[in-house]
Amino acid sequence: MTKLYAVHGGPSIFALVRAKTKDEAFHIFAENQIEDESFKDEINGLTINGSLLDKFYRDDNGYFMNNFGEYPEKLSKMSKEDREKYVDFHIEKNVKSFWGDFPQHAEAYLKELKAINEGKDIEEPSFSKDFYIQTIKLIIADGEWYDDFAIVEVEIPETNYQIIYSN
Repeated sequence: MTKLYAVHGGPSIFALVRAKTKDEAFHIFAENQIEDESFKDEINGLTINGSLLDKFYRDDNGYFMNNFGEYPEKLSKMSKEDREKYVDFHIEKNVKSFWGDFPQHAEAYLKELKAINEGKDIEEPSFSKDFYIQTIKLIIADGEWYDDFAIVEVEIPETNYQIIYSN
């Protein structure tokens, strides 16, 4: 039996989804966001500033570059080769951590990133539909994309009124 779910993403989006469960509603919602240009730019950007890669370009001490595009002292003292190995190691570690339950998606992302780093001319990454769905779900679940994101089951009560969201 399907139910009706309200999906609320702050002032950015409000949608109704018909699904059997809350998880399925989240999946359907994410699937319908694949063509959203903001999500596409976030995922496909593969640049340090202004895309998902920005989230991975860090170690336990913070981001690898400051606002002026300079490495912190610890990294700037390393040889170029050692610094590249260090940065690559942490990016790979962060990517694998982000996609945790979806190692195939981490590998797909790292493959595209490697191709760009090798100077290959890629107009748009070749990610699968499932990659986009799972990545959008992870981005949303991370809490930085939408204000007050929530999925709420809508039950049509006997009365003619139901509060979906109240602040």
